[in-house]
Amino acid sequence: MKRIQIIIKKNLNIFFNKHINLNINYISKYMPYKIEKIDYKNKKDNQLLEIILKNWFKNPKELNLTSPSISYPFKYKKWLNLYNTNDEIHSFVMKSSNWVIGIGNLKILNDSKRCHAFHIFIDPDHRKQGLAVKIIRHLEKIGNSKGKKIMTLKAIEQNTAAISLYKKLNFMEHSLSKKTINFLKKI
Repeated sequence: MKRIQIIIKKNLNIFFNKHINLNINYISKYMPYKIEKIDYKNKKDNQLLEIILKNWFKNPKELNLTSPSISYPFKYKKWLNLYNTNDEIHSFVMKSSNWVIGIGNLKILNDSKRCHAFHIFIDPDHRKQGLAVKIIRHLEKIGNSKGKKIMTLKAIEQNTAAISLYKKLNFMEHSLSKKTINFLKKI
């Protein structure tokens, strides 16, 4: 009798887990999202980004894949000092139900026809839904609107998901430096 109860319990758990996961996947797939411009120099945006990034980068692997020059544990002020330069930078968050689920940044290089996308990150709970593609496409449009003809990106060799994505979006490997692959694409 006890064995039958265990089998029934396992089957019920499998059934509920399967249907709950299907519902979560369905909801997140069809939930509306929006991309909003943010500014690291804006106090409110800065506070929001600090909270979000500290949460996302609790995992050293996520931090290393996104920004290998920042050591673990993540320090927001170091992030700001390293990347918040005098260059023209356009930063965006992707939101779903007013919850930030991704970020992307674009540096406009004024001395060339090039722009550089960096720190493209999707919350691990929202990956595999094409959201990184949407952020990259948005950054391409911004670069194009600024008169740029080429967009560049970088990925470390271990970030196979990013490398695969960039190739899928027709970015070409341009060079390799210090275990970092540089990509470029005409936009």
